[in-house]
Amino acid sequence: MPEAVTFDGCEIVRKLSSGPVCDLYLAVQEPLGRTVLIKALGQNILPSSPFASTLEREARLLSELTHPGIVKVHDFVKRGDRMWLVLEHVDGVTLDELLTRAKRVADSAAVAIGLRLAEALGHAHAHSVVHRDLSPKNVFISKRGEIKLLNFALAVDERMPTAPELLDGGTGYLGPVYMSPEQILGEPADPRSDLFSLGVMLYELVSGTRPFEGPNERSTSLRIRQNPPPPLTQGGVKVSGSVERVIARCLEKLPSDRIGSAQELAAELRQALAETWDGAPEQAILSALASAGLAEVNAAPPKQTVRVVRRTSLGGVAWGLLLIGLGAVSSGYVLRRAFGPMEANRRAAAPLSTPGAEAAELRVVAHPWAHVFVDGQQRETTPFARPIRLSPGTHYIRLEHPNAVAERRTVAMAAGEAVLLEVDMKVVSPQSSAPTPNPSASSELASP
Repeated sequence: MPEAVTFDGCEIVRKLSSGPVCDLYLAVQEPLGRTVLIKALGQNILPSSPFASTLEREARLLSELTHPGIVKVHDFVKRGDRMWLVLEHVDGVTLDELLTRAKRVADSAAVAIGLRLAEALGHAHAHSVVHRDLSPKNVFISKRGEIKLLNFALAVDERMPTAPELLDGGTGYLGPVYMSPEQILGEPADPRSDLFSLGVMLYELVSGTRPFEGPNERSTSLRIRQNPPPPLTQGGVKVSGSVERVIARCLEKLPSDRIGSAQELAAELRQALAETWDGAPEQAILSALASAGLAEVNAAPPKQTVRVVRRTSLGGVAWGLLLIGLGAVSSGYVLRRAFGPMEANRRAAAPLSTPGAEAAELRVVAHPWAHVFVDGQQRETTPFARPIRLSPGTHYIRLEHPNAVAERRTVAMAAGEAVLLEVDMKVVSPQSSAPTPNPSASSELASP
């Protein structure tokens, strides 16, 4: 019989899992009587192996992170040819187990889970740590509704010169399903890579499906790099506009187009949760566990959604009608409903090269006003924006207002076509007056 495995100061309860590199045990730490997890280097792996250095790296990273949403490391031990981590034990289930049982969860629970993960990532990113392996298998939910991010085996720290070895049987690696486009291409991951992975998880939580999953890893990788995610409402899923926008911003292909930081993501998710849930995020998470038969809890009821109707002055209506009339009658503009962020056209964006005779024209009307970005470059500011000449093809439009969430649209334009895009900026706080118009702008707007 093989020799029984022992760990100094700990009594093994049972072996939880075994991988090619690391084994995981449930144990009791003595004399404290504290239940812990032991992540130990496999008996056939030498401490001189690069995979052993990965375990030591994980211990060092975790020792620098102190956050309620990140699993704690109690100890790191090296004894001769053996090495192990003593980790905080979380009494509960993984997010993967919840999804296996429930398929999808209520919006409030999905947002609450995303909020707690964003807060944990914000702490890690503030300490220069990028997780790189965010997936439901690496998220634990305690019986009190707490979220714990674990398994930093693949994490990188910009202060450390080398990245860990990618083979680790103890990780929750599921192929490319949750990876960002830049990770697929083998480029260095940064905090925005984690936000893309979190966006994939949020999409899965509210819809029950993964946005880019294909029949094999190759097709999945291609979809992550090239395809927009299917609209969340495609399968009959009902989701609030604010949640859909947050997920869309996380799933942008270019890191520079994604939501700026984990802290910003947490702020938006916190606001979205307040619209639909009274009580702590943990109560919303517990309600999901209870619905899946994984916990018993008296959850707080969801809020009644209140529809806010923004009043518009007669002058504002007349001004809007004037703009539309000018576009539709005098200039021959077509009023078009552009694609929403989750319905982005699959074609690549047309270059912003100088358009020729076959150029298309885009006129933007934003209420009350907005800076207009086309394919990442600022082109105009409404309400007195001049027509923007663009090459035929697909263009990505972003409208920004200091007191509103950025609005994004994708517009496919044919040669010689004129398009009028009208967008209502959802201003959430008192905003300053629109930019002061200049005399020449009015004449330019009125000219055909």
